[in-house]
Amino acid sequence: IIRKIRIQVHDPFGHSVTDTLPKQIRSLDKLGNRLHISTRSWVINNKLLFRERDTVNAFSVSESERLLRQAANVNDARIYITEVGKDTVDVHVLVQDNWSISGDAGADPHSANGTVRDLNFLGLGQQFEQYIGYNEPNRMEYRGFYNIANIDNTYISSRLSYLTNNDGTQVGLSFDRPFYSPLSQWAGGVYVSRAQHFYDYRDTADGSQKVMNLFNNGYDVWLGRNIKFNTKSTSFNQSNNIILAGRYYGTHYIKRPAIAFDLAQKFGNTCAFIGNIGYSIQQYYKSKYIYRFGANEDIPEGFIAQFLYGIEKTEFLRPRYYTGAEIARAKHFTFGYLSATASYSLFFSPYISNNLSTYYRFYYFSNLLRAGRWYFRQFITYNITHGVNKTSAEKLTLTSNDLYGFNSAPLSGNTKMVLQTETVAYAPYKLLGVKFAPVFSTNYGMIDAPNQNIFKNDIYQAYTLGLMMRNENLFINTVHVSFGMYPYLPNGDSYKLKYNPIGTFTLRVRAFSISKPRFLAY
Repeated sequence: IIRKIRIQVHDPFGHSVTDTLPKQIRSLDKLGNRLHISTRSWVINNKLLFRERDTVNAFSVSESERLLRQAANVNDARIYITEVGKDTVDVHVLVQDNWSISGDAGADPHSANGTVRDLNFLGLGQQFEQYIGYNEPNRMEYRGFYNIANIDNTYISSRLSYLTNNDGTQVGLSFDRPFYSPLSQWAGGVYVSRAQHFYDYRDTADGSQKVMNLFNNGYDVWLGRNIKFNTKSTSFNQSNNIILAGRYYGTHYIKRPAIAFDLAQKFGNTCAFIGNIGYSIQQYYKSKYIYRFGANEDIPEGFIAQFLYGIEKTEFLRPRYYTGAEIARAKHFTFGYLSATASYSLFFSPYISNNLSTYYRFYYFSNLLRAGRWYFRQFITYNITHGVNKTSAEKLTLTSNDLYGFNSAPLSGNTKMVLQTETVAYAPYKLLGVKFAPVFSTNYGMIDAPNQNIFKNDIYQAYTLGLMMRNENLFINTVHVSFGMYPYLPNGDSYKLKYNPIGTFTLRVRAFSISKPRFLAY
């Protein structure tokens, strides 16, 4: 029986949840800790899936530790148990905070922008962000949000957001509770928005140019349920579920131009329903030096299979019906981590040709290799996407995420293949708390042409040498400096070099929870 839960929150700098021996803290770190507002103990307590006087459940304890590490305001977390009697224990929760305040800015001769954010406002675990941007000649943009996570230990989060610029204004409010853990039984959410936009048109009566205000409301409602096969408290039983979910969303115009002024029928009311039934095994193992530079990380393992069904209706078009299926598996083997995903998606109707999508993805990273004080990992991912009867707006191209920094504007097709590799070296050195990781990536992509097999087309290439820099105690994105080389480009250039062609390295593993139903992406 849990007698007492003891929570200890460490400041961001000079502390560790795995090494609790006192350390010499530098003067600069002490200053940072004094300026930092620590997370309140009740915020941490709200994340826990157990309470005092509960019987110890090992799965609930490990899931609580993972959920704490997942929080934006937490750098690392550890939970351990000590006996205090024959059938009584104390649970110790150690948390190391992130330095949560950050910002960024950019400028050139024609534009400027800046962002400020706090992801642990006043130590309450709440987040806000404000962006301001300017572009010549006189274009301003403001956008921001305020988020309250895990309201009263319900794992319901609320988010208020807004965007305003020269084109109009939009405000949105949402309440959402995801399947945050295999132990969660219910999930769902509600989102509403109100938007106002300006529409330029020519009056056919007098030929003058006019501007109209458009108003629309958006809505999105969904509900999901986890169903256990049985209630035995084994690790396997607690990590697998049958999941049922349904979602309804759409956009409704309150004010819009008459049909005579909207010949393209761009402002039609839309709505869609989509449901799914699936089976999920959601497990994790703990590791280091994957996406971070030494902090504990939770890597998902498991299995997922889901069937989706739905209907999509646009006001001026006939409805399209939908079916989809997805299956995925991931596991850590003796030779490394391997994940595979396959999906099938079909829009169909008696009045139009079937719109088909298929997608396959294979993902691998090696075990951690060591040479002296250096650590190394190899990452590899392979994707193939294929579509049939796609519209011109749905054509595929090679993006800068496929081939880092690649300019693929002339390319278009229905089938795409991409192979990406990254070799990451985690350096043993740090400067003012910043750790370094050199990265070498190779990227290869192919895309089909009309009436031509993809294997008969060119192989486009990108080679990137970069340096990632990160302070684990700061909640900011990893900083990248990189150089890219492109031996063959679609515009006829045979060779090109770029400085900083990428914003981030993107080879990421998927999770194995079934989320809000959505049409599978093409």
